[in-house]
Amino acid sequence: MTPYTAGMDSNSLNLVQIFGLLIGGLALFLLGLEFMTGGLKAIAGSRLQALLGMLTASRIRGVLAGAVVTALLNSSTITTVLMVGFVSSGLMTLTQSVPMIMGANIGSTVTAQIIAFDVSKLTSFMLAIGFVLHAFGQRELLRQIGRVVLGLGLLFLGIQLMGDATRPLRTFQPFIDAMQDMENPLVGILVGAIFTAIVQSSAATLAIVIALGAQGLMPLEVGIAVILGAKVGTCGTALLASIGKNPEAVQVGMVHLIFNILGVLIWVFFIPQMADMVRHVSPSYPELQGVARLAAETPRQVANAHTIFSVASTLILIWFTGPIARLAEFLVPKRAQEVKRAGDPLYLDKSSLTVPSVGLQRVRIELTRLGQEVLDIVRRGTQVVSNGTIEEINLLLDRDKEADRLASEILHYIGHLSQVEHSEDEGQRMVAFTQIVSTLESISGIVGTNLVSVSQQRLTHQIDLTRLRDPATTQFTDTVMHHLVQAVRSIDESYTSEAAEVIAARAEIEQMAAAARQVVLAKLQLADKTDVLAFRLAMDLIEHGRQIAQFARALAKSAEECR
Repeated sequence: MTPYTAGMDSNSLNLVQIFGLLIGGLALFLLGLEFMTGGLKAIAGSRLQALLGMLTASRIRGVLAGAVVTALLNSSTITTVLMVGFVSSGLMTLTQSVPMIMGANIGSTVTAQIIAFDVSKLTSFMLAIGFVLHAFGQRELLRQIGRVVLGLGLLFLGIQLMGDATRPLRTFQPFIDAMQDMENPLVGILVGAIFTAIVQSSAATLAIVIALGAQGLMPLEVGIAVILGAKVGTCGTALLASIGKNPEAVQVGMVHLIFNILGVLIWVFFIPQMADMVRHVSPSYPELQGVARLAAETPRQVANAHTIFSVASTLILIWFTGPIARLAEFLVPKRAQEVKRAGDPLYLDKSSLTVPSVGLQRVRIELTRLGQEVLDIVRRGTQVVSNGTIEEINLLLDRDKEADRLASEILHYIGHLSQVEHSEDEGQRMVAFTQIVSTLESISGIVGTNLVSVSQQRLTHQIDLTRLRDPATTQFTDTVMHHLVQAVRSIDESYTSEAAEVIAARAEIEQMAAAARQVVLAKLQLADKTDVLAFRLAMDLIEHGRQIAQFARALAKSAEECR
């Protein structure tokens, strides 16, 4: 007699205990899944950047990238939400995202294959080893590996609890009748879609199907129908993530939904044939009988059905990425393009906060954009200081305010990233990125405060600074500008040699500044107040140039630290 039936007659069950054990097992499963996902994200780290770089190469490579990234993240939902962010910010087109989403469906089957293993005897060892590594590991990698192992242990423990919970239901007639009603594939699909949309995890649905099937409570055909429904239900999270974003982002969620609905429509009429195929390719144990055989065969059959559905649907629909994208565009029409101000971030998307390595890459792209904006402000500042009008000065001040606003948005985003669990290396890059933002703000501030002040004094006292131009002063200004360009470029990982040249140029800048001072002193006789004021303004400009060069070196050093 089991603890669930003790003290009860054979026709009644303690449904409260069964339900409690079932949801407890599901909670452990989801907790284990979360542990695994967090550990895998930390271990994958910067590797995701290289994998995501494969996206635009071809449809096949896009599928492979989607599958590998999803396997590393342990969640097709996270991958799809990331696609929402990429398309929303213009980093990729909707058509380019379609193969990635297809690959995500294949990658999600890895989890299904893992949980199909019968490792009940190893669960306690996984929990113990995982806990020790996670709690006492000396290196970050060991701690994250421990987290993954601990997550696996919790995941399998949750499946065992759900199996124990469902065992008494084998003799519970109302439940048996409900399973018979689900032999209608539409009912099974609907149940799978609703449950998955609620728990936001197709893996959890799969685990329950395995638990029920292993007890002989759910035929394989019914399990396949529920799995088909789960593929549709898992689209809900991506669609929710696209709410409030631009139409292109909503279209990504729609592509995910269209792909899975088309896959379900392809297979819904061939569920018996798929069940026969799955039984044929899955291991069988004819030496076992009854529930023992079901417990041995069902988990792998369910996992294989999941994999066959995703792979076969991708092989069929991969040739229709264009029409699928156009259908999504038809269902979610584009609005008139909104004009964004310079201070509005283009690449910072909340969806990328779920994966720190991806979020940091978005920060780097936005930092490059801020760097280009500051670079343009400095260029305009050097022109305005010589012969700019009051209107041009005001426009320059507006640009400086927009740059400050974009810098604040980037810092705010980094702050959110720092609250998400991240590795030590990712934490160091966050610090380096904040230093880059601060340095760029300082450079922009020199223009918005100091150069504008010089320009205003020039206009007020009608000082002609153009007469101080000389090869020495021009070379100094051009060299400072060249090093600033190199420093801004070094933010981008593609430019690896720029930073070293800027850092090594300190002595060169000092020599040029000294030569520029000598030229100014030689050109001005300091015979009247006008010459004296012109001399002071020219000396200020040279000093401000030195400061910009100094900040350019600091910028290059910070860029090297976040490689």
